[in-house]
Amino acid sequence: MKFIVTADIHEGVNFPYKVDIATGISARALDIHRNFVRACKYAIEKKTKLFVIAGDLFERPNVAPIFRELVRRDIIEPLGKAGIKVWIIAGNHDQPRNYERSSSIEDFRGYPHVEVFRKPCIRKIGEDYFIILPYLHPEQIVSWLEEKTGKEIPREKAYEVAQQTLKNWLERKAKECEGNKILLGHYYVQHHKLKLSETSYSVVLPGEFKLEPYALPKVNLAIFGHIHLHQSLRTSNAEIVYTGSVERIDWGEFSDAKGFLEVDTSGEYKFIELPCREMVKLSIEVKEKENPTAKILSLLPDLKEKLLRLEITLPEGKRKLVDEVEIARKLSEAFYYEIRWNETTEEKIGFAEYTMEPAELFKSFIELNYAEHEKKNEILKHGFEILNEVMR
Repeated sequence: MKFIVTADIHEGVNFPYKVDIATGISARALDIHRNFVRACKYAIEKKTKLFVIAGDLFERPNVAPIFRELVRRDIIEPLGKAGIKVWIIAGNHDQPRNYERSSSIEDFRGYPHVEVFRKPCIRKIGEDYFIILPYLHPEQIVSWLEEKTGKEIPREKAYEVAQQTLKNWLERKAKECEGNKILLGHYYVQHHKLKLSETSYSVVLPGEFKLEPYALPKVNLAIFGHIHLHQSLRTSNAEIVYTGSVERIDWGEFSDAKGFLEVDTSGEYKFIELPCREMVKLSIEVKEKENPTAKILSLLPDLKEKLLRLEITLPEGKRKLVDEVEIARKLSEAFYYEIRWNETTEEKIGFAEYTMEPAELFKSFIELNYAEHEKKNEILKHGFEILNEVMR
């Protein structure tokens, strides 16, 4: 049986630019949605029986209704009309720590062809078995154990106990399945060859709950979401393949290939690459005797419909000689661009330009105080999300 696996869609992610006033959606967020739709259409064209979302369908447990409607209209209902089952596995972004809290993925439980997974379980289609492992917080696993055994577990042991509990459950369930076995989950599996990204940006947070390779049972294939970079790894029991995200979510992913998997329950699979909006990082250094405008214009590539992050370094006093109107004219065909100006002089206090725009103030503050911080991109991302919510 062939089926499709996607992951890390992050519908509802906020981008602080090219936002439609009527809908509140950034055109960049629609890039992500369009690639998700492409995966859906591929499944329909191939007449697959199953379409799996292996975690992080949404950016957070509750997103704006319009994002839920986009998924309903363009993904859930077309797949249903084509007779394709849809499995939605909870990821760390759409799995609240408390089950009583509502979550956006719950909206689709009413469809007969959709199943939402928040707890580990087994499903069988024909003679093929699927071991399903949604993202679980250690506190959730410990709470279940306490309810089942009636014994209190010290919270300092929660991480270790949760790891062992998942290992035991996976091993037991794998033995119960006789036939092809596919593991579907949303976890970071610790492995010495795992690449979190092609760049230094990481979607994994310090201290995050991980699975050790020895926890995986013998299966035909283990498919995981969570890591945005598509790749495959091997353990003693299974081949692990990460689907990767369907579009580049952050600048840390600017060179990553994006797509989804077409999988056979025997364990064979192929990666279907999706088109992505090109992201360009460019650094330009202007020397003392060079014309800054001419130098910058000469090094700007074709940027039509591309994203650009431009860093310009120049001697003190040269900034005022830059014809920023000409620069802006050259960059006007870019989908979006941002420029960082660095003057090679003693450190100055304050902002290079006066502005009262909240997003620019926040960005300048982070650049000034956290330029070398390993989580700078993540701080910016979450900060912009909070500002967008407050300013609506």
